[in-house]
Amino acid sequence: MKAIVLRAYGGPSELRLDEAPDPVAGAGEVVLRLRTTGLNHCDTDVRRGVFGVAQSFPHVMGVDGAGVVESIGPGVTGFSAGDRVMPHFMLSCGVCRNCQRGQDNICLDAGVLGVTTWGTYAERVKVRANVLVRIPEAVSFDDAVAGTVPFATAWEGLVVMGQLRVGETVLVNAAGSGIGSAAIQIAKLAGARVIATTGSKAKFAQARALGADEVLDYTTDDIPAAVMALTGGYGADVCFDMVGGDRLIDCIGAVAQGGRIASVGAHGGEKIEIDFIELFRKHITLHGCGRSTKAIYADVLGLMAAGKLKPVIHKAFDLKDAGEAHALMESRAFFGRMLLHP
Repeated sequence: MKAIVLRAYGGPSELRLDEAPDPVAGAGEVVLRLRTTGLNHCDTDVRRGVFGVAQSFPHVMGVDGAGVVESIGPGVTGFSAGDRVMPHFMLSCGVCRNCQRGQDNICLDAGVLGVTTWGTYAERVKVRANVLVRIPEAVSFDDAVAGTVPFATAWEGLVVMGQLRVGETVLVNAAGSGIGSAAIQIAKLAGARVIATTGSKAKFAQARALGADEVLDYTTDDIPAAVMALTGGYGADVCFDMVGGDRLIDCIGAVAQGGRIASVGAHGGEKIEIDFIELFRKHITLHGCGRSTKAIYADVLGLMAAGKLKPVIHKAFDLKDAGEAHALMESRAFFGRMLLHP
């Protein structure tokens, strides 16, 4: 099969189209013929060797994708050749205590697709059947890949962990990212007022088109002061951050007393100093999350099928142009998701 085979850590130029062995389904496994693959920030971390989990080379990256079941290994039930499916990127075991409780996102023996195993930057991928989620007929492969991870991540952060309620105010950081653009839609669907931040005024109109009521530029605006001014000194009930670093500090200053912060990423800074006096005096709840569950995947796919959520796609590339797509992602000159077509 054709695949982007990583043979050493480095820049986007390390991503080259090559031949790789076709996967063969073993017991409990299926092989998918991929139609669409998505780009994620963790892909760039894996490529640079900074994800925190070492890879052996050669390696095929890619944490999410969608396609059809091509072949089935012994013991697999419930799936047939031609079924439209996508794997959850958390390769849960299905049998540990957390999996049995429906918390497959914090499986005690999980791998990560495209990190601990070969992933979706290829024509085919092999996974265990227990990590598959069905794609409704009304949802295209492109929309499934563009929307499921961002919407599921935002749903977990805002609705499950953040306990967002109708009429509350939400601060969404990095509105131009795939997860940020998804979070705006999830928050509006939940009946919230949305204040979004972005690092480029060129993205203001796009954020407002998705439903943001106010948009701020974190490179020029004092975010905590601006949020307080926009809320009459109250602050945001929920802050949703996928950046970390200074943006998470902004959330602590901007959140209301008794407010909740959901943190799902740290590409802007993994280690920061937090003023714990402000944290406990304001009775702030800080939730770490970001993996979602297969059940949330299915829920957001259903909402996409019903037309209640619409993924934002910046551009789709041919698989051979993965290096160009990575360079664009690292430039931050995009709005929404980027896709690859094997």
